[in-house]
Amino acid sequence: TLADTGLRVGELRHLTWDDVDMDRNVLHIRPKEGWQPKTGDQRSIPMTQRVRALLLALPRRCKWVFTAAPSQKYPKGDHQFSDRHLLAALKRVLKKLKLTGHVHTFRHAFISHALTQGTPEAIVRQWVGHVDAEVIKLYTHIADVSSQAAMQRLAGANNQELQHGGHLDGAKNDGKDSAQTQHNHGRDKNDHVAK
Repeated sequence: TLADTGLRVGELRHLTWDDVDMDRNVLHIRPKEGWQPKTGDQRSIPMTQRVRALLLALPRRCKWVFTAAPSQKYPKGDHQFSDRHLLAALKRVLKKLKLTGHVHTFRHAFISHALTQGTPEAIVRQWVGHVDAEVIKLYTHIADVSSQAAMQRLAGANNQELQHGGHLDGAKNDGKDSAQTQHNHGRDKNDHVAK
């Protein structure tokens, strides 16, 4: 859920079933008694199919969407998870996978991925809430680097095609199947009909 929404861990911990709007397919981030989102920002985040399916499969044991496992103190398992326990569980998984990271890494990855996929900065900000301008510059720099790399891959593919005697549009040298030839042929037909 963190990876698909960019939520802060505190926002995930304080997500209630009243915040899950299946009709509009959004998660509402809003203040609760004794807690409010960082910087107080309220917002709604669209759910991906993966998040929606996960939430539909979860049992509704209490008002909280994500709860800790049952324990001696809370045998029903209907209490909020702690940040410390969540991090410890993540660290165990990361160790097995020989990876590093933190819970907040999911938020960073979500923002970076959204920007590199061309999502406008204004929409990303709307989804994730307040993001410091300097931090957004870092993410947009990552998107710029990704964009530059994509252009270089495209240029390399085009050069390789030309070196093998092809055309940029993928046509053979005789030009029979080229998009430009087909376009010109269609235009010539239209001109003839117009005359």
